[in-house]
Amino acid sequence: MVDGANLAEIHFPTVSNRDLIVAGQSVHLPVVFKLKDCKGPAGYNVKVTLSGTEDSGQPGFLAVDDTSTAQGVGIGMETLDGKRVDINNTTGATFALTNGNNDINFRAWIQAKSGRDVTIGEFTASLTATFEYI
Repeated sequence: MVDGANLAEIHFPTVSNRDLIVAGQSVHLPVVFKLKDCKGPAGYNVKVTLSGTEDSGQPGFLAVDDTSTAQGVGIGMETLDGKRVDINNTTGATFALTNGNNDINFRAWIQAKSGRDVTIGEFTASLTATFEYI
């Protein structure tokens, strides 16, 4: 959960490389951006774009950092209705807002690269969310 300007971490549960290769992806975890004290006209929205280092083997997925021991995976992001939100894509995802507090909900998952070996280990990745009020 991201609340205000605070940095947040998403901790994925331990997944075996065999399970990840068989399933292709991990469970999807909630990622919530909490917007407080929103004020605007009726029908206003926020467009959220996601940026970071894109996985060269999986376009639209976030790459794990080079210092990570886990290899052969990327991180996917989607809205609650299952619409994938690609990293570094200016389309992003648009959400309706109401006056007051709003939760902007995404889900994140680990995606195994197709046809590649998955190396077990720890990983880190950095993602920036940009909010454009429209």
